[in-house]
Amino acid sequence: MVILLDIDGVLVTEPAWRKVESEADGFMRFDKQSANNLAHILAETNAAVVLTTTHRINFTNQQWFEIFKLRGIAINSISKLNNKLSLAELGERGKEIEVWAKDNCDENFVILDDDPSINQLPEWITQRWVTIKPFKGIDDEAKQKTLSILLDR
Repeated sequence: MVILLDIDGVLVTEPAWRKVESEADGFMRFDKQSANNLAHILAETNAAVVLTTTHRINFTNQQWFEIFKLRGIAINSISKLNNKLSLAELGERGKEIEVWAKDNCDENFVILDDDPSINQLPEWITQRWVTIKPFKGIDDEAKQKTLSILLDR
């Protein structure tokens, strides 16, 4: 099982115009409910995390483990959507997710993201997308839908 995970709008729910508080590691503070719900999803499914966020280029996987750990989220496996190293190399998120999904079509996955470009992807991908409301993050409804997709309920 795999969670394709965005951060802005999903775990960081502050509007772009508002300054986001940082933790001791210098990275943004996660919304408490979103972090708790993600931690619950991971505990129940033991899913791997694939980062789709543009922030993925700024840290190594080991640093990401530490960022999540500091915020109370235990992740067993973390990787990045692709090996791009700069903003200039990144493509449209939806298209990057489509490439990943085609390359990993045997995986049981869910997408946690607020990016509307995902809506333009093929139905076999969008049916695995939990549309996150940007200022709500991973609320209880999103948590239940994520568990339903991953656990085939």
